[in-house]
Amino acid sequence: MWKLLWKWATWRHKNKPKDWIVSRYFGKFNKFRNDRWVFGDRDSGACLVKFPWTAICRHVPVKGAASPDDPALAGYWAARREKVKPPLDRYSLRLLTRQDGLCPLYGDHLLTASQPPQFPERRERWWLHLTCKAIAASYLAHHGRPSPAGDDQTRLVHASCQRGLQARQRRNPALQPATP
Repeated sequence: MWKLLWKWATWRHKNKPKDWIVSRYFGKFNKFRNDRWVFGDRDSGACLVKFPWTAICRHVPVKGAASPDDPALAGYWAARREKVKPPLDRYSLRLLTRQDGLCPLYGDHLLTASQPPQFPERRERWWLHLTCKAIAASYLAHHGRPSPAGDDQTRLVHASCQRGLQARQRRNPALQPATP
């Protein structure tokens, strides 16, 4: 790619010296990289992304002719799905495990999914959609009871449960949670 860009620049400006071409089209356009051979525009600051800047993503190929539809290979596919970490931050995962995956308001499971997607790129989008739609971090206080010392009041609840709780609290202000 660099050779093509250099060839185009020297063709475009046949009568200009090489130093002028370098100063006009190449420079340190990306402030996070120490590379002065980045092709870009000095006026707008736009530049082309270099191929080496792309992160390498390794994928484990599927063994043989393994099919997700084969019931005998259900364990194999479940093990493959477990290797992919969900795109949740550590704090949310810690809250989720501390609550045993249950909503503290009604006791239902926070994450329920009948069939996760088979492909990794769809799985990440599925997790993001599921968690954003189903879970909301909420600051819950014990209603009228003192909380234990050092108890973190943040809990993960269903977004629908949180909306219902807020609606009930707006209708009846006496149900406001006590402040610690």
